[in-house]
Amino acid sequence: GLRSAVDMTQSTSSSHWREQGNGIYVTARDNLCPSVRKERLRQAASCYYKAFNFSVNEDEKVSAAKNLAMVSWKTAKVDEQCMERMSLMVHQYKEAFKHFSFGFHHSETVKADSWRDGLLASAKGCWEELRCGRVSELSMENRAMTYHDLVQHIQIPELQAECYIELANCHFHFGITAIQNKDFKRGLYEMRDCYMPINEAKRCQGEKINIQAEIRILEEDVFMHQCMAEAMQAISIGDDLYEKLIKDEESLNMDMAYEVIDWFKQAVIRTREVTEVEIEAVALSRLGRLYDQVLKIKYKAKEYLMRSMQLAHSMHPRTFNSEGWFKDCAEILERYQKETVAAEEEKWNKEREEIVKGLEKEMKGIEKADEKDSQEFLRYVYRVFPPKNKEHKLEGGLKKKGFHVEHDKLKKILQKAVVHYHPDKVDTEKHGKVWKVLSEEITKRLTRRYERMK
Repeated sequence: GLRSAVDMTQSTSSSHWREQGNGIYVTARDNLCPSVRKERLRQAASCYYKAFNFSVNEDEKVSAAKNLAMVSWKTAKVDEQCMERMSLMVHQYKEAFKHFSFGFHHSETVKADSWRDGLLASAKGCWEELRCGRVSELSMENRAMTYHDLVQHIQIPELQAECYIELANCHFHFGITAIQNKDFKRGLYEMRDCYMPINEAKRCQGEKINIQAEIRILEEDVFMHQCMAEAMQAISIGDDLYEKLIKDEESLNMDMAYEVIDWFKQAVIRTREVTEVEIEAVALSRLGRLYDQVLKIKYKAKEYLMRSMQLAHSMHPRTFNSEGWFKDCAEILERYQKETVAAEEEKWNKEREEIVKGLEKEMKGIEKADEKDSQEFLRYVYRVFPPKNKEHKLEGGLKKKGFHVEHDKLKKILQKAVVHYHPDKVDTEKHGKVWKVLSEEITKRLTRRYERMK
C-alpha cells in the first residue's frame, strides 16, 4: 500500500512537471528576443527533465522524452539564428536526437501509431534543419567530424541511415577535391573511408526504397572514383619512373622499363572496371610511347597507340588535339605511316625496275604512240592494252580512224581514260604487277595530256 502511494505521488509529479513545462514552452514565442526565448526554453527543459525522472511507467517516460526532444530542437534553432558557437548548437541537436530516439524505441507498446508518426515526423524535421543549416556551411572535414559525432546519438534507423549517407558524402567530395588536385593518396584514403558509413547506412535503412537507391548510387560513384584515382595514381607513378628511365639512366634499365609497363597496365585494368575511357586512352598512349622510344618494339607500340586513338575517337564530339598524350599518339603513328609508305615504295620501285626490263617492246610502243595526238594515243592504248574492266570502253566514235572530237569532249574522254587506267584501281592479285606497271605508264601520259588541255 505504501509503494502504491509513492508511485501515485511520483506519477502525479511527472504529469505536474510536464504540464508546468508545457506552460512555459508555449511562451517561448519567435517574436521574443533570443535571450528571453532561451531562458524560457531552459526553464521548460528543467521541468521536462523532472517529469522524465519522476516517471513511473513507459508512457510517461516517452511523453517526457518527446518534450525534451522538442525543447532541445527549439533551443538549437535559437542558437543557430543567434550564431552561437557551433559546438553549443550541435550539442542541442544531439540532445534532441537522443530524446527522439528514446521516445521512438520505448513507445511501440504504449503509444498509438499516430503519436509515433508525429514523433518521427518531428525527428525528420529536426534532421532536415540540421542538415540544411549552419552545418552545411562547414568545411568538408569539419562537417564529417560533426556527422560522425552526431550519428552516435541518432538511434532512429531511417535518420541514422541518412546521417551515415551524409558522412559518406563528406568523405566522397573531399576525396574528389584531393584527386582533382592530384593528391591521389589522400583521395584514395577518403574514398576508402566512404565504405564504413555506406555499409552502416545499408544496415540501418531497412526497406526504404529511396534510401536504398541513394546508397546504391553513392556506392557506385565511390567505386568509380576510387578506380579512377588508382588509375591516375598508377599513371603518375609510371610517368615519374619513365622520366627517370630516359634521363637518369646511362644505359637501358630493363627492370625499370618493365616496372613502368606494369604501372601503366595497372591503370588500364582499373579503368576497365568502370569503363573510364579517357584515362584508359592516356595509359595506352603511355605504353605505346614507351615501346616506341625505349624498347624499340614497333609492332607493340603501334598496337597500344592504335587502341588509344580508337578510344579517343569513340568519345566524339570531344576532341583531344591539344592533349599531350594524343599528340604523342598522332605523331608516332604518322611517323610509322610514312615509314611504311616509304618502305613499300622502295620495294615497289625495285620490283618495277625488273618488270620494266621485261616490257621493252610494250614500252617502246607506248612511247611511239605518245608522239601522236591525243585521239591517236587513246585509240592505241584502248586497242593494244584494253582496260580489265569490260565496261570501261573508249567513246564509240573515237574508235574510228580519222574521226575527230571537239576540245571539250576530248578533255572529258581523257578524264575518263585516267580513271579506267589508274594504277590505284588495279587489283594486282587478279591482274598481276605487269598490268600495274603498264597502267602507271599509260596513266602518266594520259594525265599529262589532260593537264595540257586545261
